[in-house]
Amino acid sequence: MLKGALVGFGNVAQFGHSPGYEASAAAEIVAVVEAAPERRAAAEKLNLSLGVFSSLTEIAPDAIDFVDICTPPLFHAAPLADAIARGWHALCEKPLLLEPALLDEIRRAAVAKNVAVVPVHNWRYAPILRSATERLRAGEIGELQRVEIVTRRKRAAAAADESDWRRDPRIAGGGILMDHGWHSLYLTLEWFGRLPEGIRAQLVRPNDKAAENAAVLELDFGGGTARIDLSWDADERSNEMKLIGERGEIRVADDRLIANGTSTRFEPALSAGSHHADWFEAMLPDVLAAFREPALARPKFEEAANCLTIIRHAYATAITL
Repeated sequence: MLKGALVGFGNVAQFGHSPGYEASAAAEIVAVVEAAPERRAAAEKLNLSLGVFSSLTEIAPDAIDFVDICTPPLFHAAPLADAIARGWHALCEKPLLLEPALLDEIRRAAVAKNVAVVPVHNWRYAPILRSATERLRAGEIGELQRVEIVTRRKRAAAAADESDWRRDPRIAGGGILMDHGWHSLYLTLEWFGRLPEGIRAQLVRPNDKAAENAAVLELDFGGGTARIDLSWDADERSNEMKLIGERGEIRVADDRLIANGTSTRFEPALSAGSHHADWFEAMLPDVLAAFREPALARPKFEEAANCLTIIRHAYATAITL
């Protein structure tokens, strides 16, 4: 049984990650590290064998095997570096890190310590998207030519402290492109199986200092294209994806997968909730396998590095409306 500590005890830790560990026979959370007193009080209710702490340095190096970092993005780097220095594996919410230089530092440190650093790329574990990917890999629509992803939200996901940090570019690293766009991007990279040759972006910001509340990212894969269309200011909450190939189309319409004239319903819908505990539970076996064999984590880390590189390039070159 691998023992871990949750770092940060906001909504995603409480309602997304904790239920996955409770259902696992291979990993357990024995500690929580949380700076905010009110969230430490909430964590006390978990009946943890080690307890609740305000800093990772309060936990003995041999007391745990891994950390699961659920803080806002600006606060990922420090606990990642601390965990690796202590020889602990790390699972970390997206975006993994906000600066390429930090990625290089964490990559080198993880290799030197032979520990795994795994990003939470949980959308690929949604049953409807796993089915879409399996159909694509089986050749059902032939060679992939086009991906279209449309994500509509009425607002950014709520934070535990009502700070709305996802709209603060200093803390979040950007707006909806860094948030929902990250998920759309690693799915697109997986489906095409290669990096894009061209990147174009349009952003909509309320003012010059605000994070973007809408974005369109267009990618050219050389023989294939993708369009990712995102909004936090929509009048509905929905997700739609299309995988278009030379012999047909796989369409994901929130809770329905439509392909070859058939429609299959999946519950819950992609747009239902923000914590996705069932996807985290489905992802956890692959995470624990990487903890046991750190080489398995390296492609996952590089996928996150590619997401950051593409999004940073999009921000640097985007047309802002």
